[in-house]
Amino acid sequence: MTKKYIIFKDDDAGKDLSDLKKWIDLLIENDAKGTIGVIGKFLKNKNFSDYLNSLDENKIEIFCHGYSHSYIPFMLRRMIGRNKLLPTEFDRTEKSHSRSLEKFRIAEKRYLKTKAFCFGPPGNEWNKTVVKPLIKNDFKIMFSRRDIPGDIFRIPITKNMSHNNLKDFIEDYKKNKEDVIYTLQFHHADLLDKQFDLLPDIINFLKKEGRVFVTPSELLKSIYKKN
Repeated sequence: MTKKYIIFKDDDAGKDLSDLKKWIDLLIENDAKGTIGVIGKFLKNKNFSDYLNSLDENKIEIFCHGYSHSYIPFMLRRMIGRNKLLPTEFDRTEKSHSRSLEKFRIAEKRYLKTKAFCFGPPGNEWNKTVVKPLIKNDFKIMFSRRDIPGDIFRIPITKNMSHNNLKDFIEDYKKNKEDVIYTLQFHHADLLDKQFDLLPDIINFLKKEGRVFVTPSELLKSIYKKN
């Protein structure tokens, strides 16, 4: 029987530590796992970096969510066009991508005890010239809604967490229940209290479905081991 995996992907770590802690506490209390997208420029905040260093990397894995998190809201970007006046952090040039990733690595090395091997661009916006800088900076995995050229393992993004009750979540889940990898994307700072309260029920439901909670690194190892 083919294993089916679940990844809880949380973005924008560094902006709101209290809600990040709340989200992570719920995962750990309910015997789940997750991965958090860290914005590099916030790592110099000692409270933030100390907290990250206190986490069990086998349960909560860090991934690179850019250095500056330059991301223009979707509707505004659609009006002005891509790669024009206000490009996102990873929708620019190869040189710009390299600079952002190198700055992340420098901050990571200075403030963190672990190294991120996964990348998820702010707003999920990127262009193909990001691939060489990712490989150069030793990133092996990437969250993306579309295929990636080059030797980078892709983790598809299935859904954003926008549900207010378990029934709605289950209806959404059924649309993708046959997928081997189901990635549920969170933004902890945007979650309502009722969505925090719903999280244990979602975790319990996914366990009953036979989903295996994994971090990106675990998933990569498991897929390669099978092949």
